[in-house]
Amino acid sequence: MAGSMAREGDMTTGHGSYPPAIFLPGSSLCQKATIEGKPMLTVGARCGPHTSPSPSPTLGVGGSLGYIIQGSPTCEVTCDDGVKRKVARIGDSLDCGCKIVGGATTVGGGANG
Repeated sequence: MAGSMAREGDMTTGHGSYPPAIFLPGSSLCQKATIEGKPMLTVGARCGPHTSPSPSPTLGVGGSLGYIIQGSPTCEVTCDDGVKRKVARIGDSLDCGCKIVGGATTVGGGANG
């Protein structure tokens, strides 16, 4: 089964005391590859900053700026720097502990799991 592909403007789950975050404009490494009019996300793209309301956050005062570490096992795209990267989908993980929860309504790719 295919997973919906992620794009700029989609959200993450948050992690621990850190709230959900959005993939901000410019966060895609593939600005020329779009899905539903938004640049697609790949392994290596960073989500927007999210800070913890906890008085002693685990990641320090600067907050978390997680990057995508998991993508489709079968779908890759050549990014603006010429490097092929795995396409990110709903459910894929970031290094900070978040998962992607938003994605395209018309385009999916790769096996979930």
